[in-house]
This record gives sequence, C-alpha cells and structure tokens, in this order.
Amino acid sequence: MVDIQCNINIKRNGVAFLSNSKTSLLQEIASHGSLSGAAKHLSISYQHAWNMIDEMNRVAPEPLVAKQRGGANGGGAVLTPYGKRILKEFQYIESHIKSLIKKLNTEIAF
Repeated sequence: MVDIQCNINIKRNGVAFLSNSKTSLLQEIASHGSLSGAAKHLSISYQHAWNMIDEMNRVAPEPLVAKQRGGANGGGAVLTPYGKRILKEFQYIESHIKSLIKKLNTEIAF
C-alpha cells in the first residue's frame, strides 16, 4: 500500500514564508505564550525558533509574532492579529489539501 503525503511550503515574493514546521511553531507560541516554551515543546533550539520567526516577520508585510518584554515571568511572545489570520488561512489550506490526499490515497493504487 502506498501512502501519499504532502508538506506545504508557501513562498512570498519567491522567499520561503510558511511551512508545516513554521505554522507548528506559531501554534505552540499561541498555546504557550513564549518562544522558549514553544521551542521546548517542539524539541528545537530557541535560536532555531527565533530564526524561523525572524524570517517570517521579515518576509511578511507585517509581523506575525511580537515579543513581550520583562515582567515577573520574563516576558513572552504572542501572535499578532496578522499572525493569527495567517495561521488560520494556512490551516484552511492544509485541511483542503489533507482532504484531497485522503481521497487520492483511497482511489489510487500503485
């Protein structure tokens, strides 16, 4: 049996913008309220997570993630309204692609 799979990569002006791994990071930031917590949950380094966020923020017309400084808990990170919208749109695209792949997996036999 063959299992068709797909990773989504979206470019903006020819530059990598969104992918499954980047949107997983956005989801974890939304859940944990911090970049370090999101990185730990995804088993990636803080630096790698920061580089992913920095790349998305540079390519996008406005930031997807904003850092919050200081405080008793050491600050954190939150999705901006634009970041929330982009994540929702990516999830919409992903759900349609998954539905198509599921259908193809039942219809096609190699």
